[in-house]
Amino acid sequence: MRRRVLAWSRGRSGSSARLGRCIAQGVVLLAILGLTNGCSERAPQRPPVPPNVPGLRDPALSSRDRGEVLLAELGCLACHADDAASERLDVRRGPDLRGLATRLHPGHVQAFLADPHAVEPGTTMPGMLLDLDPAERATAAAALTHYLRSLPALADAAPTVVATAGDAEARRRGHELFHDIGCAACHAPRTAAGAEQPFADAQPLGDLRAKYPFGALQAFLLAPHTVRPAGRMPDLHLLPAEANDLATFLLAEAAPVPPAPAIEPAQVAAGRHLFAARGCVHCHELADAERPPAKVMPSLAKLDMGRGCLGTAPGAWPAYELTDAQRQDLTTALQQRTEPSSDEQRLRRHLASRHCLACHGRGEGSGPGRARSDLFRGDPNLGEEGRLPPPLDGIGAKLQPAWLEDVIAGGTSLRPYLRTRMPAFGDTFAQTLAPLLARVDVLPPLPLTPLPEDDQQRRVVHDLGRELVGDKGMNCITCHAFAGEHVGTMVALDLVDTTAQRLRPDWFQHFLREPFRFRPGTLMPQFFVGGVSARPTLGGGDTQRQIEAMWHYLAEGRNVHKPDGMRRPPIPLVVGEEAVLLRRSVQHTGKRAIGVGYPRGVNLTFDAESLALDQIWWGGFLDAAPVWTGQGSGQARLLGAQRAMLGKGPAFAELPTPTSAWPTTSRRELGQAWLGYDLDAQQRPTFRYRVADVTIDDTPRELPDVAAAAAAGEGGARALLRRTLVFTSPTDKTLHFRAAREARIDDRGEGLVLVGPALQLQLPKGRYTVRDAGDQKELLVAVPIVDGRAELVVDYRYREAPK
Repeated sequence: MRRRVLAWSRGRSGSSARLGRCIAQGVVLLAILGLTNGCSERAPQRPPVPPNVPGLRDPALSSRDRGEVLLAELGCLACHADDAASERLDVRRGPDLRGLATRLHPGHVQAFLADPHAVEPGTTMPGMLLDLDPAERATAAAALTHYLRSLPALADAAPTVVATAGDAEARRRGHELFHDIGCAACHAPRTAAGAEQPFADAQPLGDLRAKYPFGALQAFLLAPHTVRPAGRMPDLHLLPAEANDLATFLLAEAAPVPPAPAIEPAQVAAGRHLFAARGCVHCHELADAERPPAKVMPSLAKLDMGRGCLGTAPGAWPAYELTDAQRQDLTTALQQRTEPSSDEQRLRRHLASRHCLACHGRGEGSGPGRARSDLFRGDPNLGEEGRLPPPLDGIGAKLQPAWLEDVIAGGTSLRPYLRTRMPAFGDTFAQTLAPLLARVDVLPPLPLTPLPEDDQQRRVVHDLGRELVGDKGMNCITCHAFAGEHVGTMVALDLVDTTAQRLRPDWFQHFLREPFRFRPGTLMPQFFVGGVSARPTLGGGDTQRQIEAMWHYLAEGRNVHKPDGMRRPPIPLVVGEEAVLLRRSVQHTGKRAIGVGYPRGVNLTFDAESLALDQIWWGGFLDAAPVWTGQGSGQARLLGAQRAMLGKGPAFAELPTPTSAWPTTSRRELGQAWLGYDLDAQQRPTFRYRVADVTIDDTPRELPDVAAAAAAGEGGARALLRRTLVFTSPTDKTLHFRAAREARIDDRGEGLVLVGPALQLQLPKGRYTVRDAGDQKELLVAVPIVDGRAELVVDYRYREAPK
């Protein structure tokens, strides 16, 4: 008993007021903790669970390297100061604990504080209460939990976007997303039901259902660095809908959580004192915490390596439950702490701290092993390069310094064929890692002849580069995209989007000369075998001249004149007596477009993602060549010239008041559901979807516009589109339909509304309003649903703009 009280209160002598407060806190502690026992047995009674730092599996790391990574990852420098080590190590700090009451279930927090390794096996958080007997430990954990729950919320915390979990379809998407974007590279793969599969090198997630409320997990996935600024959990650039799907999958069928107990002031006071006395403030900085006296802990240089955290005996210090190998690595690092480290060693340690080699290789035997390699997906036509993230070998010599730093800090997505995302690790880490890579990765210089100042001579260089890139030269466009377009069956990295901003000219020249030296097994052909060009008739066959011409041409960016071979013949879809549907990505609508061409020459796209008919046009239907050739990753192109846009985003919403602003969230976040479509005998669809428990049957049909045809003359419209919407609902309510959003919307009276320069809508009189929405206008139609049913008919006509 006496030993514990001293451990919690040492170093707090001073003025009588200070002493009185300390005594009062001690009384509170005694009352709460009920410390009536003498010496206690160390708990828990279970096998040790060591901290899991997956990046240490890099075969290039020495024992000292592994020990230095452990010093940083386990927070050793938070207690044991060492200026030299702090400068060279990527020191990890604990999460920001403010706002904990809104982020985590209190039952999980209390259980985790009592025994973190049992609750989250592999965590780097040490046991801070394991020298207490079970009853004392539980009481201390409860007091700490009350204190942490009392802390104010973070000022810049990510907002909770969705408060309730999604449906079975959201869980399916979340399961796919978890394995596609890179979650399974660090964590264990999961079954469709959410069960973790056994993977020896996985970072366990523990019981997320007991830890997170749904909205809190979603907010964390959207902005992990807000609460974990150390950046070990990277930012994967999730959209709100993606965070919703992932949280739904990870928390599938979560058990009910008991309501949080009231926060008790006496418990808060005891927890605040424990938080300081037990050293939690060293890793978790809090403004209101009572900090222990300065230099309570010895520096790294003065540590007794056989005692305390490194020892095997229990005591009132952090319990890491280290393996013998980890203890030996830490000992080696401490013994060699004054020896200099090379840039290569420092680089390897930083890569290990962020587990970069879970996705990337760097050196022999590194990168994802065979079991993990099979998890990565992409374009099978590109082989391993089409699904595995690029290796980091020579990356510092390959990428421009500013680009490299930006990639590490904020992530990027230059390889659309890879499903795995490059995450963001933050500015601090990027500003350390990028210069290290640049210093370690060095290539022999290859001087680049600058472009001539004379315009005619510059054109000669550009023309040679253009010819080499095109189908009469090296035919690079067969495999690579060019300014967002592609003509071949492969869609490798875009040639001109970022060439000059991303690549170093020296690396570009070396790579073209010897691609297999940089990427063994690459599909990139070798055009300059032994330094001899495969196109001897171009540029006099001069290898250096050809490579320089290609660099200067590509470095011009997207505005450069396209090479020969980029144009491909159109594949127009012709509409006969039946409607024609195309369910592929369509220009101006996106990937979930449903294009419909009607027999009378009127066409539309319905966006199944936003549940909106977003564009109508008259004339030709679609050119399917971009989605029917190559890999089909382009967008079908509209052929008609008489086009009208109706606005992006959900078209229906239940507004609190008729004057409420239109929702800016997606239809998924609004809880709206796509139900598919039915076809009539002429293959014309009726779209079905659900909005606020209202099922909508949306039936567009083409009709002859006799009066318009007689008056229009050449080029006039010959058909109108009549859209019949039927609403069924279990309760009476009013929906609002945003029929159009455009800079110009004019109400001509009697239900006739002009949208833009030429589109006319005929609406029910007295049920619509035109209102301002920033720099545009909105056409809203009220749909009152009475006795469970309503119907709305809208006619769309195209009129030539007055001359």
